[in-house]
Amino acid sequence: MTLPGKEPDVKGEKMKTKTKKRKERNFGTPAYSILSNVLYFHRGLYRENPKVAAYHAVTLLGRSLLPFFGILMPGIVVSAAEGGQLFRGLLMIGLAGLVMMLCNALVSQVSGKSYFWENWFRQILISRVVLKETRCLYKYVEYGEEKKILKRAYQCMEGGDWAVSYRMLDYPRELVVNVACFFLYSTVLGILKPWLVAVLLLLSLVNYGILRLRNNWQLAMRDQFAQSDREINYLKQASQDTEMAKDVRIFAMYDWLMEFRKKIFGERIRMERSHNRKMIAADCLQFLLNILRNGFAYGYLIYSCLQGEVSVAGFLVYFGAITGFSGFVTGIVNTYSDLKLANADASCLRYFLELPEIQEEGEVPEALYRQPAEIVFQDVSFSYGEQKVYEHFNLKIRAGEKAALLGVNGAGKTTLVKLLCGLYEPDEGKILINGVDISTVPRKALYALFSVVFQEAMVFPYPMGSNLSMKKPEETDEKRVWEALRKAGLEELFRERGIRPDSYMTKAAFEDGVELSGGQKQRFLLARALYKDGNILILDEPTAALDPIAESEIYQEYVNISRGRTSLFISHRLASTKFSDRILFLENGKVAEEGTHEELMKLGGSYAHMFEIQSRYYSESGECEGSSPAVSGQA
Repeated sequence: MTLPGKEPDVKGEKMKTKTKKRKERNFGTPAYSILSNVLYFHRGLYRENPKVAAYHAVTLLGRSLLPFFGILMPGIVVSAAEGGQLFRGLLMIGLAGLVMMLCNALVSQVSGKSYFWENWFRQILISRVVLKETRCLYKYVEYGEEKKILKRAYQCMEGGDWAVSYRMLDYPRELVVNVACFFLYSTVLGILKPWLVAVLLLLSLVNYGILRLRNNWQLAMRDQFAQSDREINYLKQASQDTEMAKDVRIFAMYDWLMEFRKKIFGERIRMERSHNRKMIAADCLQFLLNILRNGFAYGYLIYSCLQGEVSVAGFLVYFGAITGFSGFVTGIVNTYSDLKLANADASCLRYFLELPEIQEEGEVPEALYRQPAEIVFQDVSFSYGEQKVYEHFNLKIRAGEKAALLGVNGAGKTTLVKLLCGLYEPDEGKILINGVDISTVPRKALYALFSVVFQEAMVFPYPMGSNLSMKKPEETDEKRVWEALRKAGLEELFRERGIRPDSYMTKAAFEDGVELSGGQKQRFLLARALYKDGNILILDEPTAALDPIAESEIYQEYVNISRGRTSLFISHRLASTKFSDRILFLENGKVAEEGTHEELMKLGGSYAHMFEIQSRYYSESGECEGSSPAVSGQA
């Protein structure tokens, strides 16, 4: 997986690059160093609010020095008392305590402000991920490694203080504070015995080894937990789906769902137990090591005091230094370990945010907008990973032609539409509109050419007019809204129900939102395409949820609205083909048959065979004429 903004290496480096890719995929994350990611998040935060840099500096200084002064105070007081200057010692500690209280208050206030702006920055990052999803290449959000990274980018921004942005900002500060305190406390212990510092540090390195092993266990379990999370989330979403409620009751699915739930959670509990056993073993080893380390240091300190090598005041200072030293060394080890884990999530988020975006700037040839448009697929190859869909595919749709695209499941019909619209990029070859290679055209200009109704499309919880125009209410032409609804056969219904351009759709956000039936929704989506009035009309299964009469009406409207423009019609009902100038029958990534309905029936090939089967089915079932089932339009 090549990092964004970096060109691939020359041939001599290809093997190295492939090895790196495999390594990245083993851990499921792209490769960025910890330092690089820490700087990335801090620069981003400071760009949004430069004051936070000063807040962080005050916090680091205060949290590093205050504990050090804290261990010195008892020694100062005892030393003053031993010298007969108790009042002076108490005065010194009183003044020092006052200063420390004021410093603590300042650090607390500044830390609170930092915390607020860091959480504010997290919201900004979440919005950037959302916007990036709309601006990056469409294939990144639909399939491949990038889709997994996108999902993880969202997941790692959840959980409040567990969000990766907060961890990448907070953990480095914790690490700096612990390192600063480590060196300050080392100077105190170095006065007692330099070798004591070395022994404590050596035992702490062993502690780090245990933590590293612990982290490797956690990384190894991450993919298993991710799969388990997907299954649990699906079960949660399905249980909240009101559409599913009917099936659960009619098909008596309760016992089956409970068994499914039992299986999922049973497997999750098994994984949790296995994971927890390893974590507990690592924690026990750390606990025993800490006892050994601190016990040795305290024992030596007590021995030195009894031997008269250390005074009472010194004992108090050294005792506090050993306690603090052990805590800070443990803090360094734990924080660095946590930072390494957070870095894996940070790399996913950063990688996704740095993915290349669609081309939106550049010159647009005038020929592109010539009407009606001519479409040419020239030696096009395309694949989903290892799965080949098209290989050296060629097709020409003449200017103003109404073409019907048919084929069995998996024939590549919807994929062809996505290639034409520029949502996918061919692996090889060119797609030309009016002789213009669409790969050279800014995507915004290319998208403006098409009025498309896809199989899966959403009605958003926005005003009805904005749902059609896909613009702000004040930028929506109300006259065009009603005209589009009239052509789609919804105007009368909407006026009767009192649905206005400012009426909100769906009940996702508003209790009084307008809900549409399946057929009404498809008509509404057709109205959206009609409002846009693009040069090229593409209908991908527009009548799947309509009854035969409504379907026939849509076909008649299709003839009218496609007049004067090039149009491509994908349908699973072969009865629609009589409205088309030419039928393209896809099979195995090729146009296996093409021609009019009459020509293909005379040919006696796959199309004729399919039409015959459907006609026989409808004849036997007694369905009304003009409605035939047939081949799914799913690619």
